[in-house]
Amino acid sequence: MIPKKLLKPTRDLTEGSIFRSVIYLGIPTIAISLLQSGFNLVDMFFVGKLGPTALAAVTISGIVIALLITLAVGISIGTLSLVARFWGAKSYRQAALVVGQSFYISLLLSIFFGIGGWFGCRPLLCFLGGRGEVLELAVVYFRIISAGAWTIFIFVTFSSALRGAGDAWTPFKVMALGVVLNCILDPILIFGWGKIPPLGVPGSALATVFSRLVTTGLIIFLIGRDRTHLNLTGVFRRINLPLMGKIIRIGFFSSVEMLIRSLAVIGLLRIVSPFGTAALAAYGIGVRIRMIGMMPGIGMGYAAGTMVGQSLGAGLPDRARRSAWLAWKIYGILLLPVILLLLLFSENVVGFFNRDHQVLLIGKEYLEYTAIILIFLSFVLVLGKSLQGAGDTRGPMFITLISMLVMWGLAWAGSELRGLEGVWQGILAASILNSLLILYWFRRGGWLRQKHMANLNFSPPD
Repeated sequence: MIPKKLLKPTRDLTEGSIFRSVIYLGIPTIAISLLQSGFNLVDMFFVGKLGPTALAAVTISGIVIALLITLAVGISIGTLSLVARFWGAKSYRQAALVVGQSFYISLLLSIFFGIGGWFGCRPLLCFLGGRGEVLELAVVYFRIISAGAWTIFIFVTFSSALRGAGDAWTPFKVMALGVVLNCILDPILIFGWGKIPPLGVPGSALATVFSRLVTTGLIIFLIGRDRTHLNLTGVFRRINLPLMGKIIRIGFFSSVEMLIRSLAVIGLLRIVSPFGTAALAAYGIGVRIRMIGMMPGIGMGYAAGTMVGQSLGAGLPDRARRSAWLAWKIYGILLLPVILLLLLFSENVVGFFNRDHQVLLIGKEYLEYTAIILIFLSFVLVLGKSLQGAGDTRGPMFITLISMLVMWGLAWAGSELRGLEGVWQGILAASILNSLLILYWFRRGGWLRQKHMANLNFSPPD
């Protein structure tokens, strides 16, 4: 039997000030998003000291690794949405069972993609334009990350479950420890220290995997020892196929949407790579800088998604809508200094990672376009995550597909007509289209009528 005191909330997000609840969730969730990006940025900073070849290798590998993370996050959307719905309805036992089934899904996927990534990385990285030393370094880096793929899936599942239940602070504290550890290990393993030999690019991958191993182990320990308000006692004893199917159905469209975005980045990589190693390195830096600007939006989006899910579970659709718009306004305020920084000091930002003259020139131009792109992405990030929190993932997926197809076409045509600047202009045009479509879908209001808790059988474990 599952204990009656299975789960207990630390804060009721379905009543009281919406602003305070969004901030309560948003601050640690933004920090989590920034810290997740920090793993990549630390790698970029130290690997950049090894030269453009090493930086290009990590850039290619990092974009493919995003495909792996895409699936993990997609499943976590299904977890977060259902946990938030049941939590808002005060059905804490059902929320716990969702987490148990999500764990099994993540475990199976991590095994599959870990093995597939190890053996299939070379042809994929070669397809992306990796050649010679860049390809060899990228293969080694990617295989090491693939060996630790399970840590990504398990950590994302448990942290999303905690956020869906309204606890964003525990994942933040655990992630902070992981980033600090990565900052310490990266220079030691890349450049060597004492009797530890310099490992170069493979050292960066080893530091990242070990740091993720620690964070995954710690969050499992905290939940297992009842150090959080999420108690999963007894929820792993039986597989519930209908519940797993519901999680997968919600998460599937989210995973496909993120896969489309990752493929779009890879497609752009294919368009940029013929312009040379400097263009590839600059593009890699730009992608990661753009991710920094997006992180607060992703964080506020997840906060809004939790608020939307819990509010709909409690039968409060107006509160759900107001939570989403308030989260977007807060992100707009946070985004303003980032936009000004990219417009006024773009060359300095690129130079922090690499001082190669060509990389500086190309990166400066890309970041100036990125500043404008982020304005339109703000709607996609926050309102899109709000839709996911409601369990509406199909519509946003098709919107993303249309937008990314347009981006590929415009970026390719732009590269033929105007070179790299034409590529950046194509990305901007597609971002405008994406924001307009997501605004239409959100205001249409179909997500307010999503039904996800009906017809589910929750048989208690033995």
